Amino acid sequence: MKLIISQLNEGENPFSFNSISEPWLTKLVQSITEKGYQFVTPLSTEFKLIKSEPDYFIKGKINFGIEQSCARCAESFALNIKHPFGVSLAHIASSRPQKAPEKDEETDLDINFFEGNEIDLAPILEEQFFLSLPYQSICSESCKGICQSCGQNLNEKLCGCSHKDLASPFSVLQHMHI
Repeated sequence: MKLIISQLNEGENPFSFNSISEPWLTKLVQSITEKGYQFVTPLSTEFKLIKSEPDYFIKGKINFGIEQSCARCAESFALNIKHPFGVSLAHIASSRPQKAPEKDEETDLDINFFEGNEIDLAPILEEQFFLSLPYQSICSESCKGICQSCGQNLNEKLCGCSHKDLASPFSVLQHMHI
């Protein structure tokens, strides 16, 4: 979905979209699915786009559920995500001659620049999707994981392996007297 900036009101512009009723968002979900992610709930977003020409700010949230594998027990589970986000955009008039970015602009990663008369929401929401994913997904805080010796899921039953406390290379420090 591309928002035409001339049709936006000065100040706040509220928006709400979901992948069930919006074909452009359905297409985005399909693109993400092709990258290996399986959605279990529709993707939806609500945000306010604040216009203060030449600057724009998007503040809102993205909601969805995807199937993930637990980092401890390797079982699949549904992970529901409600991710708040904020994106700063700066409009660069395309009629202006291009100049090399100044040193501050090169290092300022919090501002996205766009040219033309439209703001394309698809890449912004795709970026927010990937930023919202946890580094390691865990099915529950009480997940016991799998046995390092036999591979038994310890959430289902205990295994018969003997779990000796292996000596830590730092255990010698316990016997030092300072």
